[in-house]
Amino acid sequence: MKKILPLLAVLSLATACIYPYQPDLEEAPEGVLVVDGNLVLGEMSTVYVGSMSSLWPGPDDARPKISVKRVWAEDDAGGVYEGTISSDGQTDAHIPMTKYVLHTENAPVGHNYRVCVNTDDALYTSDWIKPLTPPVIKKINFKANLNDVMVNVTLDGGPDATGYLLLSFDETWRFHTEYYLNYDYDSRTNTVTEYRINAWDRYWCFKSLDQGKQIPVDYTGMSTSGVKDFPLHSFSRYDDRNHRRYSIRVKARTIDKRTYDFLQHLEESTGAGDNLFTPNPGEIQGNLRCETEPDRMVLGYVTVSTSSTLRAYIGSQYLLTKARDPYALSYPLQYGNMAGENSWRDFYSWGYMPLIPNTLPNSDPSMEGPYGWGAARCYDCFAAGGTQDVPVFWEE
Repeated sequence: MKKILPLLAVLSLATACIYPYQPDLEEAPEGVLVVDGNLVLGEMSTVYVGSMSSLWPGPDDARPKISVKRVWAEDDAGGVYEGTISSDGQTDAHIPMTKYVLHTENAPVGHNYRVCVNTDDALYTSDWIKPLTPPVIKKINFKANLNDVMVNVTLDGGPDATGYLLLSFDETWRFHTEYYLNYDYDSRTNTVTEYRINAWDRYWCFKSLDQGKQIPVDYTGMSTSGVKDFPLHSFSRYDDRNHRRYSIRVKARTIDKRTYDFLQHLEESTGAGDNLFTPNPGEIQGNLRCETEPDRMVLGYVTVSTSSTLRAYIGSQYLLTKARDPYALSYPLQYGNMAGENSWRDFYSWGYMPLIPNTLPNSDPSMEGPYGWGAARCYDCFAAGGTQDVPVFWEE
């Protein structure tokens, strides 16, 4: 209703004069603490802490500063889990967030937990939260069409089923570069020769990816006590995930309705674009408060849970390796007059190497040159983001 009335007012003025909207930015809150806490008992937990200020122009030194002194979690039995700043801290485009890690691998399940943040002048705490028994991941299955592979997951809500789940996943796969080195370049003599070192050393690699994506799921409207074939993830069949072997690990947690509503609202606020129907970020309150100054604003949410995990490997029937077509490579080779002998040193200095003979039609002057040169990611799987360290869990 709060969105409909302003919309009707706007429509009624469609033929009238249009006045610019001047928001009162001087009244925007400054120096607001922002906390994103994710406690998972039985594994490492993370808490992101930052501060928010308005976009109203003004001297930085006039804005309130928040200095975080300590971040920790505690249980109602007196256990304390100190947070330490992580070396791979994350910074958002708008709100700088410092990542803290907490060792909750051995935290007992039968207690309530909360997150605490001490700044230079205030103490912030979250609600006491009881972790729920996680759902049971019964199956991960793959489906494919001509273009994409889909990853679906089936779950049972378990003994503490609430009708709401939080899913996440990480991926690991073995891939190869688009080319292996057929040729070498000698910068001293400006000549191309056959490559004599084992070119396969940098052809195959492993790559892992965790996008940190959290997917809230509502299955309260279903007749069963769980979810069947939930569409979790998809990727192109022409992606390098399909070169040799692909694995996905799914994590599932049980959450309550309040947590689901907050996460869903956050997703709609940040991912739905900018329009009249986009929810206001402040419409749903988080579960944090300032203990020393109750009226002070604090934004964010803390979840406490245990998770179940299941790993699956894709079947070979879904593999579809891209053909090595110089016209259709994701990393195109470089031809043309720039690849003439006078420019070989430039290509080499840019990290390019001669990979294949030029078999393209010579009728096009821009395709002249005896070789196709490719960037390092075309022939070096390390440069393409891979590693040759075999993951401890890997199965062929």
